[in-house]
Amino acid sequence: MNNFEDFLMDSFEEVEEIEREITMGGKKRKMKFKPIGATLGDEIRKKCRKITFVKGQKMIETDQDKFIANQIIETTTYPDLKNAEFQQVWGVMGAEELLKAMKSKMRDGDYMEWGNIASEINGYDKGMQELIEEAKN
Repeated sequence: MNNFEDFLMDSFEEVEEIEREITMGGKKRKMKFKPIGATLGDEIRKKCRKITFVKGQKMIETDQDKFIANQIIETTTYPDLKNAEFQQVWGVMGAEELLKAMKSKMRDGDYMEWGNIASEINGYDKGMQELIEEAKN
C-alpha cells in the first residue's frame, strides 16, 4: 500500500524559534535560535570545503571551525549577527567578522557552548564522543 500522505508538503511542521540562556562575556544572556534547512546546511558545508588532489586522488576536507561559525551565524536569530547596525557598533563589517569580534571577548567554553547549542538545535544531538563509542560497538 503506497500511502505518501505523511510526506506531503502540508504535513511538515514549521519550526519555532527556541530561546536559550548562554553565559557570554561573564553574563547570562538570552538568545534565540532557529534550525536551518538541509539545503542551507549543504551550502554551508560546500562553503567550508577544501578540495585538493594528492597523487591523483581527490581529497575533500571540511574546515570544522568555519562550519561551526557559519552554523552559529545562520542559526542565531537574536542577536542577529547579520544586522548592519549591530556590526557597526562592534566596528566590523559582515556577520563572520562580528562573530570573530564577539569571540575575542568570550571565554573559550562560552563559544563552545554557543556552537554546541547551534549544533543541537540543528539536529546534531550526539557529541563526537558518543559517536565514537557507538562506532566501537
